[in-house]
Amino acid sequence: MYKYFSLKYLFLIIFLLTYIFGFFLRENIAGGAEKDFLEFTWPVILSFKLDFYHTLKNYGSFGEGSLPLFHILNAYLNPFTHNQFFFQGSITFISLINLIVFSQIIEKKLKLKKIDAIIYSSIFLILPFFRSSAFWGITENLGWLFLLLSIKYFNLYGRENYKGRIINIFLICFFSSLALYIRPYLIFFPIFIILKSLIYKDYYLFKFSSIFYLLFSIPGFLLILLWDGIFKLGDDEINLIRDYHNPKFILKNLIIFPTIFFLYLAPFEMFKNKIFSKKNIINYSLILSILLFLNYLDIFNYLNLLSLGGGAFLKINKIIFDDNLIFFLIFSSLGIVLIFNYFLISKKNKLLFFCLLIFCFPKYILQEYFEPLILIALFTLFDLGKNNYKIFQKDKTVFMFCTFFSIYYLGSFFYRYYLNPIN
Repeated sequence: MYKYFSLKYLFLIIFLLTYIFGFFLRENIAGGAEKDFLEFTWPVILSFKLDFYHTLKNYGSFGEGSLPLFHILNAYLNPFTHNQFFFQGSITFISLINLIVFSQIIEKKLKLKKIDAIIYSSIFLILPFFRSSAFWGITENLGWLFLLLSIKYFNLYGRENYKGRIINIFLICFFSSLALYIRPYLIFFPIFIILKSLIYKDYYLFKFSSIFYLLFSIPGFLLILLWDGIFKLGDDEINLIRDYHNPKFILKNLIIFPTIFFLYLAPFEMFKNKIFSKKNIINYSLILSILLFLNYLDIFNYLNLLSLGGGAFLKINKIIFDDNLIFFLIFSSLGIVLIFNYFLISKKNKLLFFCLLIFCFPKYILQEYFEPLILIALFTLFDLGKNNYKIFQKDKTVFMFCTFFSIYYLGSFFYRYYLNPIN
């Protein structure tokens, strides 16, 4: 027992130290984080400090792909915007609040020991995209924080009295709306709340969440009026919705979507002892056969032409196997079967995956959209099936997660700085 306890603290110390050193060494595994900050995020914040209305009116001309709440909050509430480095340090510090909120949620939901909840949440510190967003002061991590706060009150809903339930619904809608006004794709959670309340006939939740979301949508409608529609991006007036974020891209992204899910859920699935069950092997073989047949018909040729996004398994495939997609398709089939198995557990899981399909709208599906989203969903939102929640309470599971994502971090670091260096 003492050995396990010591190892947990060792992991926690290592994760914290790599996070601190990563900031001071200006680590940028995501590659584009520094450029996004210098070219888009920072100029918008400085412009808001000078002229609020002019910046808001001409927001699209800055080329920033997210909504302006992050920039507004930091321009007027963050005292460290006088200097780039100090501002980035403040975002690196604020990002740590994600860990606190996440650990509080999963400690209660999964009945974990406090140290285990802290260790699981500290995995965020070695996720490459979470780190890069923190170190370079870009928008994602504040969006995740507001999403987590919304989930926290969502999980409390139903445990309170009449008055308390209304307050919970208000806070669910408030924080999820703030998340949306930072990262538009986080609209998946309000959609999930509304649809779940209808499917499960919780008309109390439906009524009050609809009222609150309607109120919180007013700033969005005012922005649309101010911008004469959804804002156009950059000086070339690229239409963000038409050209880069459109449902027409779902079909080409559906083959990538399962591989990204499989990556983050793999350490949990390994402990369920069902990943290579006879039934799953049959399903893997069937799905892989279909994918190989479609590949033979050159349906997936576009994957070899992608220069941006595609997820970790597609990048590994290109490095090792070049244009032969068999390796990638193997993991896609594993991911498809994994998602199908979650479908079978509950209607809630089906609904959640349906809402998450909004992350397949981008022209280029980037792994950063899902990090740490999938881990958040696994620990706080998905139904996992009878007795599977106890898996998280085992010391071996904690160490498996820590080891798996440590390897993922090291592999990402090696890829970014040695296989695909970006000047």
